[in-house]
Amino acid sequence: MSDTAPAMELMTITEHGGGAPTLAEAAKQLGVAEGDLDTTFGVVPIDPARGMYAVQVRTDKVPKRSGQPDGNYRGPWSNPKIEPFGPVQDGKSKPKSR
Repeated sequence: MSDTAPAMELMTITEHGGGAPTLAEAAKQLGVAEGDLDTTFGVVPIDPARGMYAVQVRTDKVPKRSGQPDGNYRGPWSNPKIEPFGPVQDGKSKPKSR
């Protein structure tokens, strides 16, 4: 048994009923099991006024028909890991002038 987390893909879903969907509702929209979503990532608001939210889905469970313009979900989208470009700074020291 492996301790590595499964690979995930970023998907957006649209909620028409108002308010953020639960993980179970998001899974139902995508046609996957709730266990196929990243529970740590959860449901992230992208544009709540338009009912747009993001979830992460196991790569091997991504719906085949994603990206339909009239559908309730789109993706997968790129989700690169964000890392610092240099040493972490405390924000108190001023940059050295050259």
